[in-house]
Amino acid sequence: MSDYLPQESRSLTKKMNAYLPQESRSLTKKMNAYLPPEVITLILLSLPVESAVKCTAVCKSWYALIKDPSFISTHLQRAASLQDGLLLLKFIEDSEAERYVYHLYRDNDAFEEYKQLFLPFKLSREPSIVGSCNGLICLARVEEDAWNIVLWNPSIHKHFFLPEPDLPAACEVYFFHTIGFGFDSVSNDYKVLLILSDGETEDFNDVWLFSLNRRSWKRLTEVSPINGASSIYIYHENGNKVFVNGVLHYGMFSRMIFAFDISTEKFFVINVPETLAQFENRMRVIKYEESIALVAWGNSPGHKELWVMKEYGVDSSWTKVLHLVDENEELNLGKVVQVFDVRKEGKLFFSVSRESRDHEHNCELAVLDLNCHQREHQMQQLKRLGGTNCYHYLFFGSYVESLVLLDKGEEHAVVGAV
Repeated sequence: MSDYLPQESRSLTKKMNAYLPQESRSLTKKMNAYLPPEVITLILLSLPVESAVKCTAVCKSWYALIKDPSFISTHLQRAASLQDGLLLLKFIEDSEAERYVYHLYRDNDAFEEYKQLFLPFKLSREPSIVGSCNGLICLARVEEDAWNIVLWNPSIHKHFFLPEPDLPAACEVYFFHTIGFGFDSVSNDYKVLLILSDGETEDFNDVWLFSLNRRSWKRLTEVSPINGASSIYIYHENGNKVFVNGVLHYGMFSRMIFAFDISTEKFFVINVPETLAQFENRMRVIKYEESIALVAWGNSPGHKELWVMKEYGVDSSWTKVLHLVDENEELNLGKVVQVFDVRKEGKLFFSVSRESRDHEHNCELAVLDLNCHQREHQMQQLKRLGGTNCYHYLFFGSYVESLVLLDKGEEHAVVGAV
């Protein structure tokens, strides 16, 4: 029977047997007469997240198996391939009360709401979503009087507050910072990158990296590969950055993208086409399937371009896939506030700001089908996101339910509004 099972399932089965105390093994042998351990392992791997968590209370062997890092990784791989795609959206529900909400939607044409999420902790001020990766959401609110960076898995009701890095006294004068979050597939580790700058010097003043496996920060000494790296948009922790292929990419004002490899822990640059120099600082780097793209705004009304790096890491593979000149606002795009990413089937998601008849500004989530002929481009309105300044703390990204963080972090027993 075991010869027909995937290698990861066989190794996990051996671990499950090893976790069993001697007195339980005779009982397990009787149970195996009905269900071999290999089959039990496969069943547990196939369970939804909520059911898998409940199974940790069945017996000690299941508890140890489901909390094993190998099981968590294998379960994540299976879940990512079998689950319907989910999209995480954070927006302001009430501008006057500054009430923000977190929602999961199904990644389909109907954009159906899946569930609402509630923060299990209360901070003095609203945090920004740094990023979402493998079911973990990184939130941050870093100020002089408050240091809060949190890794949160709402699917299993667990979160982990990062400790403060041991910053030198000189760091207290740093005015700008940006925070990045990603997964190191080589070491199976989740890392948080903190970049500090005083906004005056040409290079970064300080760079720190947090490892969840080590549960500690370390200072990176070899930082900027170019001069003038402070031109990176680090004026706010929610600045322009995207995590793709194990690399954090930062949009810059110059003719290059600044990047950080999570595994090698090294910085490097990606050059952009010379023709994009005309857009100066009116560019944003976004995710495009398993690569990156640049959205550029022209000087003329309604002028927008989308350039895709067809072969990741190859500068010569940049290709223009969209050129819009909507001077008469035939697409009714309004003022594009933020461009998020290109999802499956060439759907470009972005937020727009519109002025209503009563002269109030409303923000909406919209999608544009890039596969249509330019004259046939149609914008589909998906969701109203709030009123004036709705782009503050706005977030849109992919999400997958997972067991990540099950063996770590603080547990909160009840999911509900705080």
